[in-house]
Amino acid sequence: MSKLMGSALKALIGMVKTNPHDHNLYLLKLTEFKSLVEAAGYEVCGVVVQVRSKESVDYVFGRGKVEEIKNLVKEKGASVFTVYNILTSKQKYNLESHLGVGVLDRYEVTLEIFDKASSDELSKLQIELARLIKSYPYEKLKASFKYRVGREHPWKRSSGEYIYHSVVNTLKRRMARVYDELEERKKARIEQIIKRRRIGSPIVCIAGYYSSGKTSLFNALTGLNKPVSPKPFTTLSSKYYLSNKYGEVFLVDTIGFVHDLDPKMLESFELTLNDIRFSDAIILVVDCSDPQPIMLFRLSTCLDELKNLEIDRNRIVIALNKIDLLDEGEVPNRLKIISDYVNPIPVVPISAERKLNLEKLMSTVFSKLNQPKT
Repeated sequence: MSKLMGSALKALIGMVKTNPHDHNLYLLKLTEFKSLVEAAGYEVCGVVVQVRSKESVDYVFGRGKVEEIKNLVKEKGASVFTVYNILTSKQKYNLESHLGVGVLDRYEVTLEIFDKASSDELSKLQIELARLIKSYPYEKLKASFKYRVGREHPWKRSSGEYIYHSVVNTLKRRMARVYDELEERKKARIEQIIKRRRIGSPIVCIAGYYSSGKTSLFNALTGLNKPVSPKPFTTLSSKYYLSNKYGEVFLVDTIGFVHDLDPKMLESFELTLNDIRFSDAIILVVDCSDPQPIMLFRLSTCLDELKNLEIDRNRIVIALNKIDLLDEGEVPNRLKIISDYVNPIPVVPISAERKLNLEKLMSTVFSKLNQPKT
């Protein structure tokens, strides 16, 4: 729980920066992480950054910095310490033991937001798998200390060791159950995709960074009224709709990207990400109202994620969204910046909110679809 009696719990943020020459990117990462921590329901009460050549094996941070963090936790009244870096089970356990408060890394903060946004069984299953994949080694380590496995009588099983194995096996069974259920759903989803392909209508997936306006564009192109929110990750499970508004096409709204998403998280949401993989074209939505460094940072993240999903750039059209929030003279400037950055991917400036230039966008998409495949 990130709230108690209506008041947000305080969170201290920490980061270990291993590149001493990075003077800008880490600030973008911290700014974004702060917004994620707040979206999870916490009040950020401070930020601690340590520059090290590499992360400490025991704590991520150096021991001296851990003492400083412990004092800050007490001074600020923080209930949780949130860490940008992805923690090993050992690092998380050691930090929690030393600081005396809960510790969440970027992976776990993202899961808390997912929990708040999830509203259907599929997204809940994917979240549960992501949480089990992350928590299994940690709970295993914690149980080994709690039940002192191998410490009482190394030559025979102690009573604690039996309890330990019971805890571990319970987690294994839960993980296997969720994984099996998702595998069944994966097979069913692939069958659905095959059926849609038999209809003959192309599948166009709307992808992009979280809060870039993907669902707003989906609504504008379909005439539907799916929930939209300024909060991240409103969409966790894909939405399909056969639209004839600009030509017959299956439109898909799917989960938003975020920087440095852990591969384990991607593995858990494979079912949703397959909707991007199996699409015929991708509309990549970019929020052009973001400050330029953030806009390019997020665009770069999206392109990297699509590359990881083995998406050919020839399948991508960029929708430069929220032009209605820019001064009129700024739109051509942003268009040039993005066009130069992604050349030869076509870029179409639009406003999903005002339904501006959507016909041009879909015309560009259909031009892509009609190109001979190489």
